Amino acid sequence: MKRILIVSIFILFAGFVLCAGCSSYAPPELNIVPAIQQVNISPETNTITYEVSLDIENAGGNNAYDVEIMALVSTPKDLPEYRFIHENIPVGTVEKRSTISVKRTLSLQMTPDNFRKLSSGERQAEVEAKVIKVSSNIMG
Repeated sequence: MKRILIVSIFILFAGFVLCAGCSSYAPPELNIVPAIQQVNISPETNTITYEVSLDIENAGGNNAYDVEIMALVSTPKDLPEYRFIHENIPVGTVEKRSTISVKRTLSLQMTPDNFRKLSSGERQAEVEAKVIKVSSNIMG
């Protein structure tokens, strides 16, 4: 009986040592660098259209599958009548240690005063991007 107990403990210990550290994957490490550029100005509707460019880098050691990014363009938050527009952008797979780029066009309607400030270059629109969906497992 004592021998069975010792052998069982040894087998459990050996199994634990062999499996230590191999039971999980390192998550993907996504870094996003957003950029924005004015492409159209419409004084009739107080709308400025921007091209949003996102460089998405996976600095991690595991592929990122089913990646989706939210891009948000807004008037500066300190101005009255804060306005924003956003879009969820499906990116797909970002392989480990690689960078991909995506572009979208977003139109931001705003108050006449904010339109004057942003269209003249006195103030700049703000752009933010964040990961809203990612999987490190191809099976989902």
